[in-house]
Amino acid sequence: MKFLISLAVVLFSHGALATSCSDLKHELRAMQQAQQSITQSLVSNHETFSSTLEEFSGQVFESGEGTSLAISAEMNQSAKAFRKRGVRALQASQKLNQSTQDLLARVASCLK
Repeated sequence: MKFLISLAVVLFSHGALATSCSDLKHELRAMQQAQQSITQSLVSNHETFSSTLEEFSGQVFESGEGTSLAISAEMNQSAKAFRKRGVRALQASQKLNQSTQDLLARVASCLK
């Protein structure tokens, strides 16, 4: 641990590294934006799939055949379950974004 602290002191004592630290902060922020974009896309896919499944379920239901009604009900249950997973994914994504923001803040304060 002492070695790491000594190394950090030596590295940060050089003026040329200020640009590198600034670049590091920018790279970390870009990574955070990419992470948010990817997780938002994944969460959005849950909702899109649920809506599509419900739409198809309505079409199956309208056909009015005996087995179609049971299939339609199962499709609706699947859509609800998938939507719940989407909500949980959104909550996990929000926690991940908060943790990432906290990490970025701590890194930025260390680099000052």
